[in-house]
Amino acid sequence: MNEQLKLLVELQEIDSSILSIADKIESLPGQLEQYKAPFKEASNALQKVKAQFDALTKNKKNKELEAEELQEKINKLKSKGKDIKTNKEYEAYLKEIEGFEKEKFKIEDEVLVMMEALEAHTKNSQKEEIKVKNLEEELKHQEKMLEDEKAKFHAEMEMFKTKRKEFVAKIESDVYEQYMNLLKRSGGVAVVQTKNEICFGCNTNIPPQQYNDIKKNENIFNCYYCKRFLYYKEQ
Repeated sequence: MNEQLKLLVELQEIDSSILSIADKIESLPGQLEQYKAPFKEASNALQKVKAQFDALTKNKKNKELEAEELQEKINKLKSKGKDIKTNKEYEAYLKEIEGFEKEKFKIEDEVLVMMEALEAHTKNSQKEEIKVKNLEEELKHQEKMLEDEKAKFHAEMEMFKTKRKEFVAKIESDVYEQYMNLLKRSGGVAVVQTKNEICFGCNTNIPPQQYNDIKKNENIFNCYYCKRFLYYKEQ
């Protein structure tokens, strides 16, 4: 095979490997999304449970204060019982106490319901905390694995870049310039194989005589349509 053509084929293989590694590195952050989304969802659910717990605790405290205030009113009324003179006043006095006591009992029942709800929220919060912790550990584990993989890819890329410099130094400057222009213009593929009189770069037919010359791999040929370098590989 023509020495320059051979170098171009090998350089294309190196550049294809570099581009492939770059794509893999770029895709790494996206691989974490399948672990980030459940963690975020669980964290939001936990915050919601905690917010409900805090609101319920605050409401319970307010109700307890209301019950205490009512008890104080009842105590004050009871202390005035000895000053009542008539039966009518006494009946009104008892009715007022009864009204405050009914209201107090109602509030105390509400407090009991809230206490049960708080207990349920506590259990639910504990379950959500365990879930969040497990998902966080899994996320950190995956982040560590991806960081290790990223470091491995970077090391592999540096190896190919070093190897690439060796090949570039051997390629004629005008040939390399043409190669780089094609690489940028043709989606990272400047050198392609031919088979059955077809360019594998653009699937265009190659004239029979030119194809016979390409099969010899003695000279550098370009596809007349996509301009890529062409070579033939024995099957």
